[in-house]
Amino acid sequence: MSRQYFQRGHLVEAEELDDVIAVKDSLGRAAADVESELGSSARGQVREAGVDDETADAFARASWIFVRPNQQTREALTTGEEIPGAEATGTVIRRPNGRIGIATDALTVQLQPTLSKYEAELELEAAGLTVVNKLRFAKNLYEVRAVAWQDALAASVELQGYDRFVFAEPSLIEHVPGRFRPAGARYAQQWQWRNVGTNGGTPDADVHIESAWDRTFGAGVRVAVIDNGFDVEHPDLAPGVDPLSGFLTDHVGGAVFVQGTSGMPDSGHGTFCVGMVGARHNNGEGGSGAAPECSLMLVACLADQVGTQATLARAVAYATDPSVEVPQIAPGNGADILVSSLGPNGADWDLTSTLDLALKFAATKGRQGKGAAIFWAASNGNVDVAKDEVVSHADVIAVVRSTNQDREDNAARGSEVELIAPGVKVLSTTSGGGYGTKTGTSFAAPCAAGCAALALSANLHLTRDELREVMHKSADRIGGPGVQYNEAGHNDDYGFGRVNAARAVALAEGLNP
Repeated sequence: MSRQYFQRGHLVEAEELDDVIAVKDSLGRAAADVESELGSSARGQVREAGVDDETADAFARASWIFVRPNQQTREALTTGEEIPGAEATGTVIRRPNGRIGIATDALTVQLQPTLSKYEAELELEAAGLTVVNKLRFAKNLYEVRAVAWQDALAASVELQGYDRFVFAEPSLIEHVPGRFRPAGARYAQQWQWRNVGTNGGTPDADVHIESAWDRTFGAGVRVAVIDNGFDVEHPDLAPGVDPLSGFLTDHVGGAVFVQGTSGMPDSGHGTFCVGMVGARHNNGEGGSGAAPECSLMLVACLADQVGTQATLARAVAYATDPSVEVPQIAPGNGADILVSSLGPNGADWDLTSTLDLALKFAATKGRQGKGAAIFWAASNGNVDVAKDEVVSHADVIAVVRSTNQDREDNAARGSEVELIAPGVKVLSTTSGGGYGTKTGTSFAAPCAAGCAALALSANLHLTRDELREVMHKSADRIGGPGVQYNEAGHNDDYGFGRVNAARAVALAEGLNP
């Protein structure tokens, strides 16, 4: 069945999976038990709709179960009765890019900025919307529930015509994994920092970081790593964890923010990324991160790799200015640099208005108006980077991965790619206090962000745009014979080149007032 909704001002045509509902179980029951109680399994239809096992498993971990409802369940859904043991139910849709989303009654809406808070909330009440959370990184921006509507899709279409609404978009629950591909003593193995040509590598095919470390280790710079979770007790990370770290626990209708690291979810992916940025040095543990004296602000969200872009937007906004979630924190204490490696591989990723506003908020309001640089891992797989509306956002620095021979390695390509950095069989921290090697653009992005932290540490006066230009101008044009860079110094596979930390620090120092 065809369904419609609005996203960033455009009418989206989606396909609702016939005779399938999604149920979020609140009792920790086995999927088979929920399926038999409410109807029968819909896993076959979901797979026929193109959902791969990785995505299906992620939804299952997040307790979302796909069901073909029986007559009793259908009647309960029609009359609005509570389904025992169900935290929420949702409509399953396949979007134009082929990705599956679950539409509940949750939306994100923005009303005209000219309205007062009182007037805006009167409008919401009149429209039959229940406020779940007021988002403070844009005027009159709310997470709401459309309890009086069929679902968020129907509400989105109807509310689009309301004069005082800027937008009304369904908060679709989606699979947002980390961008890595697993591969599979310490500092010597970290060829990304010093490549001497072992294991088939090309000498100096690295980010030239040791010369940068002669001048700075990144002290005075706060880097926010946004991921699914972290091993906050890892001995190579714990000393650098910033007290402003926190996490969002996703709930239907709106996530709950928790400041601090007690109870923070763990993720091997996030732990590896943080180690690339700022694993400590000279402590007898493992190797080192790019900026081993920077402050590591860990922001966890979408713990099961399943959630909404509204939750991801809140993570970006909190990293930029913690007072948007915790008013007691003085404004202006956010991160200097943000980095995330979340996003689907080899697939389009559409951008919601809420995440768009959060990215603009970070770029313009971060660092007390200087702007926070945002690094994001582009997709693995030879895909058009422009189809990923998050990574190709004007305020995001898209990073792809290089090998130990200074060659690109099967990542997204296009004019929006800005930098390439080591990301193939690189060594970093792993959950449980260990170390290992992994491959993915996921690890190239924090490598680049850590090097940018060194440059910013060398000149804290740099604006976001100046830091971005420093990273472009200092990069090495790699790729070998036949790889051409245009007049602006750009190549669709390599961006402006492979990150060069030493040159970035030198350029930044030269811009000191």
